[in-house]
Amino acid sequence: MKKEFAVLAFFAMIFGGGVQAEAAPGFFQDVPLSDWSYEAVNGLISTGHVKDYTEPIPRGRIMSRMEMALVVDDAMNNLNVFKPAEQDTIQKLNKEYYYDIKKIQMLSKFDNTDLEKAANEGNGTTFTKEEKAGLKKAAAFADKISIDGYANLRFDHYLKETVRTTRASRVLVHVNTTYKIDDNWQAHTELGFQNSFVGFDETIANAPNEAQTGTTMDTYVTGRMANNALGIKIGKWDEWNPLGAGMDIDCDFSGVQLVYGKKDLKTYFTTGKMDLWDNWMGGTRFSEQVTSLRSVYPFDKKNDINFGVSWSSAMASRYQDPDQGRVFYYYTHAHHNFDANWDLRAGVINSDAKRADTAIAGTKTKQPGRWLELRYKKSDFQIPGSYDIIVTYRSEPALNWPTLTDWCGLNERFIRIGVNWVPAKNVLLNTFYTRAREIDTGAKDDLYRFQAYFFF
Repeated sequence: MKKEFAVLAFFAMIFGGGVQAEAAPGFFQDVPLSDWSYEAVNGLISTGHVKDYTEPIPRGRIMSRMEMALVVDDAMNNLNVFKPAEQDTIQKLNKEYYYDIKKIQMLSKFDNTDLEKAANEGNGTTFTKEEKAGLKKAAAFADKISIDGYANLRFDHYLKETVRTTRASRVLVHVNTTYKIDDNWQAHTELGFQNSFVGFDETIANAPNEAQTGTTMDTYVTGRMANNALGIKIGKWDEWNPLGAGMDIDCDFSGVQLVYGKKDLKTYFTTGKMDLWDNWMGGTRFSEQVTSLRSVYPFDKKNDINFGVSWSSAMASRYQDPDQGRVFYYYTHAHHNFDANWDLRAGVINSDAKRADTAIAGTKTKQPGRWLELRYKKSDFQIPGSYDIIVTYRSEPALNWPTLTDWCGLNERFIRIGVNWVPAKNVLLNTFYTRAREIDTGAKDDLYRFQAYFFF
């Protein structure tokens, strides 16, 4: 095809002949045979609406990301002739191969029969040798770096027993930068700025909480080793892992994370320190040591299980005995997808935490933590009109739950109903109501939230 030849010829011209992996990081990497893309694109090809693709991809044939992106790009250019379910598949593929498709669209502008002329006559002028060299360097650098992020507007209000308080009213801008060192390693920087509408006279903080103004910066590297079977992350990052509820979730983390597994079963080993707000809630620790080991195994497309163990610093704010040193947690979490609209998650967590020798710790119930989540539909910020409705139940006894997940208060159980809606591409609106009660006293701690995300 002309488009494919243009891509290859342009790379040959710019980088001195011969297609090199360094010229387009990841562009020519293989898509694993187990990847969902093969079945998805074959389903599109079978409709007869994918231009230039009349035969399905043979079983067992390995395709590069570039080849896969070519199929998706052709389908996107003929999107309206597909059925709604097929359009959803195309949009998901477009999200998966977004940057590969962008490269194809840029590179295919160069005609394969006269690329040099096309490059020189872009604006009616001829580039000098030095200018060409500069353009090559700029193109190489641009192909190594990517920037994305979001802006978030959030309003939280607590409705307690006797008073209504504002937990957070803020705007947050978060920018992620990734630099491709080589085919296996990337360097990442996450920059954030938060402006609170609650405390206008707050001193700017290096680690702002929900009601403070401040900036944050995290840096880390990621890479692949052992023939692509072992992934590694080193540095400081914001860990958000909904599948590891109760472990390594929603916190600032500094340390090392290893991910092993080429196929379905993946195992995560994490060690370092994390900030679980112990010192803000009555404890003394500014950060907690943690070592965790967890695994994720999908039995099939509809069912998976997540299980693991963790050793974390005992925290006085969780009514745990600080002299215990580390608390041993163990948990399991299962997921079932009923159909295209409904899925269910459920889990339990427990620990060997010892109570602190204080009067209040003696009143707290030691019982396993539990959670249940039912979701209808699925929102995707790249698909306007998509939405989901989520109903959640959680019981988070402080002695057995190391962190405050999903903005639940300490030692509480709650029922929450939430809605996500995408009114336009890259815009996500989220709102929920939480009916929360302290496990042992029954004190009311309801929470309302409205927030908007703007992705870029």
